[in-house]
Amino acid sequence: MDARGPAGGMPRRAFLAAALGGLAAVSLSSCTDGRPEPTSPPPIPTPDGSPSPTPGGVPRPLAFRRSRWSADPFVRGAVSFDSVGATPDLRRELGRPVEDRLVIAGEATSPEASGTVHGAYAEGLRAARGIAALAEPDDRIAVIGAGITGLAAARTLVDEGFEVVVIEASDHLGGRLLTVEDRGFDDPVVLGSPFVADGGSMRSVLADAGVATRPFAPVVGPRTPDGVAAAPSTAGWDVIASAQAWAVGQSSDVALATALVRSGAVPTSDEAGADGLSTQDWFVNALTSGVEPTTGASATRVSAKRFDPDLVWRPTSQVTSGWTGLIEQLADGLDIAGASAVTGIAVDDEGVSLRLDSGESLRTHRLVVTASIGVLRTDTITFDPPLPLLHQRAISTIGMGALDVVWLAFDEAFWRSTPDGSAEGEPNVLTLVGATPTVAAWLDLGVDPRRPVLVGLLAAEHARRVAELDDEAALEVVLEGLQPFVVEFGPAAD
Repeated sequence: MDARGPAGGMPRRAFLAAALGGLAAVSLSSCTDGRPEPTSPPPIPTPDGSPSPTPGGVPRPLAFRRSRWSADPFVRGAVSFDSVGATPDLRRELGRPVEDRLVIAGEATSPEASGTVHGAYAEGLRAARGIAALAEPDDRIAVIGAGITGLAAARTLVDEGFEVVVIEASDHLGGRLLTVEDRGFDDPVVLGSPFVADGGSMRSVLADAGVATRPFAPVVGPRTPDGVAAAPSTAGWDVIASAQAWAVGQSSDVALATALVRSGAVPTSDEAGADGLSTQDWFVNALTSGVEPTTGASATRVSAKRFDPDLVWRPTSQVTSGWTGLIEQLADGLDIAGASAVTGIAVDDEGVSLRLDSGESLRTHRLVVTASIGVLRTDTITFDPPLPLLHQRAISTIGMGALDVVWLAFDEAFWRSTPDGSAEGEPNVLTLVGATPTVAAWLDLGVDPRRPVLVGLLAAEHARRVAELDDEAALEVVLEGLQPFVVEFGPAAD
C-alpha cells in the first residue's frame, strides 16, 4: 500500500513532493505549517489495574475510547441531516459538476441515503463516473479526502487508468470510519459508525474486504432515573407525528420544534400514567433518545417535513471487525498525501489549482472534493470563483449533526438482567425516560458476552459539550449517565 504519511515515517514535505510529482507540483517552498491539530480521536490510554466502583455504583471501565468529531477541524461534525429547507433535490444539486472540472461528493450529496456508509460509498462511485465522463484519457485527477467516499472515487478512477492523487488533511485513512485497535477491547473499536444501514447493497464489497458483520435488531429498554425498567411507549412519538402531520399541510418547511408549537402538539400532559410516567416524559425521551441520535441535531434545527421516525432504531448490521479491511483494500496502491490540508481551490478553463496549508501549490485537470458539509460551510477551503449559487445554497442549508461515541469495556454486564444477556427480550439499546440524559442511548455491542462492551451515543449539543472536555472529565460525565442502568442480576422490574 502506498498510503504514506507521517505515520509511515516519511517526512511530510518529502512525501508530498514525491506524491505530487506526477501532478505538476508548482511550489514546494518552505513554510511554517500552522495547521490546526485534529482532535478525533485523542490519545486515550486504557485504564490500568482493577476497576473500582464510582460513587453511583457504576464500576470503572477496563477500557475507554471516544470520538470527538464535532471538535475535529477536518470534519466539524459527524453526519449531515435534513435541516429546514433541505431536500433530496438540493443534495443532488450539490453533487453536480462545476465547470466540468470539479465534483463534490459524500454522504451529504446522496439524495436517498444521506448520513449512511453505503450512501457515502455510492457517492464516491458516482463522482468517479461523473468526472471520468468529463475527463480526457491523459488527465490528472486529484481527490480531496481519504474517507470512504474519496477512496472509493480514487480507486475507481485508478482502475479506469487515470493518474490520481488523494490529498488527506488528517494523519489517518478512513475519515469518519476510523477504526482503532486497543488492548482493552477484544474487537476493533469503531470511532465512527459501527453500523452499515444497508448491508445488502454492500454485502459483496464488505465480504471481499473481509469486513465481518452481524445482524443488530434494536431492543429498546427505557429506565427511569431511579433505575426502574419501563415498557416502551409510543406516547412521545404520537406527539411528534401530530406535529409532522400539521407541517405537511404547510406551504413551507419549518423546524420540528416550530411545528410542535404551532400545531398545538405541545405543551403535553405532565400527569403520570399507570407506569408512573407522563406524556411529557415520553415526549422528551423521543426527542433526546430518538430524534437527536438519528440526526445529531435538536428539534430546533431538524426539518419537520423531512425527519423520518422510521429511521429511529431500525434493524441494521453491526460491523464487528472494524472498517480497516475495506479502507485498506480501497487505498491499496493509491498515492495518498497525508497530513496535507487543502485551503484553496481555483478553477479555470484549463484545470484546477490547489493551495495547501503548507503553502505548497499543485495543478491538476479535474478534482473530486469529499470534504464534509461541516468543513464546506466554513472558510477552511476557499473557492475561486465562488461555487454556483445552488451549490452555495445546498451547503448553507443542509445541516451537519454532532454525534460521538464512547466505548467502554467492563468486567461484567451490570446493565443486563442476566450476565450473558440470554434473557428473552434483553434490551440492547438503553435509554433514559423521566429526565434529560447527557448520553442519548447506550448500545450493548459486546460480541462476546464474556467481554461486555457498552457504546454510549452522544448527540447534538451534548456531543459538542462533552467533546470540549478532557478525557477524565468526559469519562466522569458518561459514567454518571450509567447510574440508572446498574441492576442486580435477575428479572428487571415490571
